[in-house]
Amino acid sequence: MNSPVDKIKERLSIVDVISSYITLEPSGKNYKAKCPFHNEKTPSFFISTDRNTYYCFGCGEKGDIFSFVEKFEGTDFIGALKLLAQRAGIPLVYESPAASDQTERYYKILEEATIYFEKNLEVNQAVKDYLLGRGITQDSIKKFRIGFAPATWRSVSDHLINKGYQSKDLEVVGLIKNKNDGFYDRFRGRIMFPLSDSSGRVIAFSGRIFEEIKDKGQDELALAKYLNSPETPLFNKSNVLYGIDKAKLAIKTRGYSIIVEGQFDLILSHQSSFENTVAVSGTAFANTTQSNNEKVNNLGLIRRLSSNIIFAYDGDSAGIRAASRSAMIALSLDMQVKIAILPSTKDPADLIKENPENWKEIIKNSVNIISFHIDRICQENKDQRVRGKQIREIVFPFLQIIKSEIEKAAYINEINQKTKLPEEAIRKDFESFVAGHSIIMPKDELNPPNIANHTTRREILEERLYGVVFWLEEKTDQPELKILCDSFKSEVGENLFEKLKIKYEPKKNPLAFKADLWYGTENNAIVRDLEEIILNLEEEILIEESNSLRQEILNKEQNNETESLGQTLSDYQKIVGKIEIIKNRRLQ
Repeated sequence: MNSPVDKIKERLSIVDVISSYITLEPSGKNYKAKCPFHNEKTPSFFISTDRNTYYCFGCGEKGDIFSFVEKFEGTDFIGALKLLAQRAGIPLVYESPAASDQTERYYKILEEATIYFEKNLEVNQAVKDYLLGRGITQDSIKKFRIGFAPATWRSVSDHLINKGYQSKDLEVVGLIKNKNDGFYDRFRGRIMFPLSDSSGRVIAFSGRIFEEIKDKGQDELALAKYLNSPETPLFNKSNVLYGIDKAKLAIKTRGYSIIVEGQFDLILSHQSSFENTVAVSGTAFANTTQSNNEKVNNLGLIRRLSSNIIFAYDGDSAGIRAASRSAMIALSLDMQVKIAILPSTKDPADLIKENPENWKEIIKNSVNIISFHIDRICQENKDQRVRGKQIREIVFPFLQIIKSEIEKAAYINEINQKTKLPEEAIRKDFESFVAGHSIIMPKDELNPPNIANHTTRREILEERLYGVVFWLEEKTDQPELKILCDSFKSEVGENLFEKLKIKYEPKKNPLAFKADLWYGTENNAIVRDLEEIILNLEEEILIEESNSLRQEILNKEQNNETESLGQTLSDYQKIVGKIEIIKNRRLQ
């Protein structure tokens, strides 16, 4: 037994490993549990102590301690090896960069970069003073491996190339960008927060600007307050959350997770003994538990650790919308979702720095997401009709996702108690809502809900587009979407664009809220989806115009209005030509 794998298997039993993740119960000389890899009510997941293997009779998953950790943690074999080696107290000896395979080389590049950034922070007192002034302790700086990227064009790339790594690999892992006359460091003049996978290996970075870059040139990267690594072979935004490697044990132990937005929020929350906190900064939630590469994603891993989740985003309207969007995804995965109520002018880091006890009270007093919105609607609206409308537009989409009919009935009763609206009316209105709406989730942009007959396809598309228009009025970081909306304005004409905007102005807030649910996550598909919605809407408008012109042609032919018929025919042919262009664009 000379290999690390054999040594680990010798020291760690499969029961010890798996029981640290899920609850086991004896079954003769073996053990059983509810399978962590699919939903089930009765245990079908069995662990054999003789073979040191597991097998699920429900979904067919099987293997040893390494495959279990790989599957549960959403990592690869090397990641599982590292986790189990640490637990067994067995050192791992790594090969030289020249001898390692490509993926391992990428990990080593990012590890070397992390060490380089850490050393730069050690000699930069101004950055350390800033971090300490924000409430981050020296221990946390070390624990979270915070570093600093100098404000020069090629500091980290020169360092890594001198170490024997190639610039093409630095570009693959997102550390450099190429331009016409060479390459330059992506991160410059920034405080560096490494993002790690569940085994603790660095896979990406999020950098906060600290020093002004005097020579920006044509580099748009120098302007952003926060700059994140692009997606790479190691880093998928939906597969990780900042701090997950340090939070997973506490999530399982405490029985719930806390989700915050930023790195400072997370680190100060950990300093306040809430080590079950993770952050979405530089990452994104997906509305499934598994990514396209069949790895468990961030929300899937959190749900395996605990189905109870608290969103503690900033207390302003943007924070509430972001938390609501994330909560919608969590609810769809059958999680128990709460929201922490923060003052509108404070973020978690501010509150914790002022007084950590305040943070403890806020977490303690968090409320479930549906009750939160019901309370907000009641506080902001005294008019019963407005309350009813807001309940339908804001609360019903959440309520629709709930799988338990008993829970739905309880929430309908809560709406009745708090709004004083008749319970039977609420129930009938909700039934009508469900009949006319498919569940709204970020994946469904191209599948418009089957709204009641009085709502046309054009109106559905208009609501979606103008929801984006209203949402973008509050955003500054979606230039591609704004360009698309401006293109639509140019295509249909400013008069029609403004006329439609006035039409949907009364529904501005709920439409913007829904747009944030649809488009709030960072996703390359957003632009494509919005292009498709605009194409469909332009086509609907043109089809209505063509139908109107066709009827006009028929009327003129019947009335022998030959003098004006030619112009109408010409207008009709132009419209038909535009429709064909749109159809061709859709096929490209």
